[in-house]
Amino acid sequence: MTTSYYPTSSQTGSTKLRAWRSWSDWTILALGAYLALAPIWTAGAPVTWFIVSGVLVAAVALWALGAASSAGSEWTQIVLGAVTFVAPWVGGFSGAAGAAWTAWILGAAVVVLASTVMSRAKRLTA
Repeated sequence: MTTSYYPTSSQTGSTKLRAWRSWSDWTILALGAYLALAPIWTAGAPVTWFIVSGVLVAAVALWALGAASSAGSEWTQIVLGAVTFVAPWVGGFSGAAGAAWTAWILGAAVVVLASTVMSRAKRLTA
C-alpha cells in the first residue's frame, strides 16, 4: 500500500489536492515521452535503452498523476531518473555526446521534479 502525501479535506479544512493536477508530474510525463522518442533525432542513441526508459518514466508519471502523487510513485520516479542519469556510463554510450547529454539532462530533471513534488507534499501535510 502506498502512502499518499496529499492531505484529505478533514486534515486541511477546505484544501484538498486532487489527482491529475501536478504540473511537475505532467512535465515528467512529457520528459518520458521525449526520451522514448529521442532515438529518432539523437545520433548515437541506444534505441532500446531510450525507449524502455522513456516508457517507464512516462508510465510512472501517469501513476503519480492518477494517484494524487503517492510516495511510492515519487520514489520510483527518482530511481528511474537516477538510472537514466547514469545510463551513458552503464550502457556504454557516454562517447555519443548527443545521447549522453540527453540522458544526463532528462535524468537530472526527473530527479529534481519528483523531489520537488515530494518536498511540496510533505510541507502541505506537516
